[in-house]
Amino acid sequence: MNRILIDTMHLGRLLNDDSYLELAGAISDGDIETICSVISLLELTKRLGKRDVERMRKIRQELLSSRLIFINVTCTIAMQAGELRLKYDIPTADSLIAATGIVGNTTNVLTDDTRHFSPIKKLIKIIDLETATNLGRKK
Repeated sequence: MNRILIDTMHLGRLLNDDSYLELAGAISDGDIETICSVISLLELTKRLGKRDVERMRKIRQELLSSRLIFINVTCTIAMQAGELRLKYDIPTADSLIAATGIVGNTTNVLTDDTRHFSPIKKLIKIIDLETATNLGRKK
């Protein structure tokens, strides 16, 4: 089974954007294993909560109730993130998210944040929505 890491920017869209329906279906059907860092919950809480606290809580609960696997920050993830910060100067939140995928043996990250993830593309490959959806089709 294919496994991907989903960056924060795509989590909110997964529930609200029709272009994500096929990927959401593949995740729901168990055709693709999808992990996320708990750091993404922090980022979503801040971004969505600034606009509408009730909507943010609803979206957060829907994500937690889905088949997405949220990974806590462990000592191993924190140390890997520190190495990424040191070597590539990636912001702390992004280094923790990337380290979650690397430590979790995930080879692909669904993100549009090429500025922060490009320096580590040999460690975890940046993919777009179309590629992630295609991975969900392969069994």
